[in-house]
Amino acid sequence: MSAGGSVQVSVDVTNTGRYAGDEVVQLYTHQRHSRDKIPVKQLRGFQRVSLAPGQTTTVRFTLRADDLAHWDVTRDKWVLESSMHDLLVGASSDDIRQRATLRVDGERIPARNLSATIRAENFDGYAGIQLVDESKEHGTSVGATGPGNWIKFAGCVLGGGRTTFTARVAKASAGAGAIEVRLGSPTGRLLGTATVPSTGDVYTYATTSAPLAAAPGIHDVYLVFRSDLRLATYSIG
Repeated sequence: MSAGGSVQVSVDVTNTGRYAGDEVVQLYTHQRHSRDKIPVKQLRGFQRVSLAPGQTTTVRFTLRADDLAHWDVTRDKWVLESSMHDLLVGASSDDIRQRATLRVDGERIPARNLSATIRAENFDGYAGIQLVDESKEHGTSVGATGPGNWIKFAGCVLGGGRTTFTARVAKASAGAGAIEVRLGSPTGRLLGTATVPSTGDVYTYATTSAPLAAAPGIHDVYLVFRSDLRLATYSIG
């Protein structure tokens, strides 16, 4: 199945008991491979059927390609990835009776481009941080509660020359803080450190920047916080 397409999923259901009864037939999908973190199983449809003893009926579902799209945090858009999907039919997510395989021809999510403005909330991994209000009206920032908190951005493409880390930050407490840019792990190679000034309020943001050492290639990038602060967006370019 490709973008814009659909498939029909059908299953025969038989009442093998001695009494009439109802059954809720449920269709789930499992995407075998994804660049993003997605649920292991997702409910795509369900139908209740009433069956007399010995009766068989065919239950049909329509599954659209759009149903299999998910939000790609690396580009802030919906994406249909190329992957094999398991089609699972049963009475519940833990009671699967039949399964089939569906090939989906979509797209491959490219390496994350950090030269564009990246929202900090779209991380791939974290330790210690909280998601907090960016302002009183809208938006979400990453809030570090103390030194050693970090967020991870996987599979990022970095250029061959020296670059600059630029971030939109807030820090209510007195004194300066810092954000370290590291590769591979929270204690990995240090590319540079940006100083975060005190802005006096969690909703008052400033822009900070720092030069980074060259690190051509595709890397997992870690932003390690050395104090309590808030990070809304950043870029490396």
